[in-house]
Amino acid sequence: MARRIRRGTEYFGITKKFFQDQEGAIHQESGTLPVDSFPRYDLETSKSEEPKEKLLSESLQIAWQVLEEEKVLPLADLAHRIVEELMVNPNYTYRELLEALKADERFSVTSGQIISLPSVENPAEVFFQELAKKRKKRKGHRNG
Repeated sequence: MARRIRRGTEYFGITKKFFQDQEGAIHQESGTLPVDSFPRYDLETSKSEEPKEKLLSESLQIAWQVLEEEKVLPLADLAHRIVEELMVNPNYTYRELLEALKADERFSVTSGQIISLPSVENPAEVFFQELAKKRKKRKGHRNG
């Protein structure tokens, strides 16, 4: 029998993101991102025991693939997409992921936590335009 994975609550079909603080407490998406917390895939399993460098390397490859499609994402959303693809609870913090992204020339980090590929001109503007489109689409969906 398959085990049921307890995931984030869905709002408008979008799963909320989990993170685990340094003390081990698990939280669900908040207004601010605690950079020393760990992204979570599910609540039942502990952090991965794979070497951190290997997991970060795999995560950067996934991040590149995601950004090829999305163009620009904030760190929390990119980390969420990465753990969804990895299907494990990574053993690195958001801060460590951000530092790895900054150190990798395949990525550009803007305004602290907006991640894009270097080919994207004015990533912050692109991000806010995409955000406005999603809000407009969601608003139209509720009214329609």
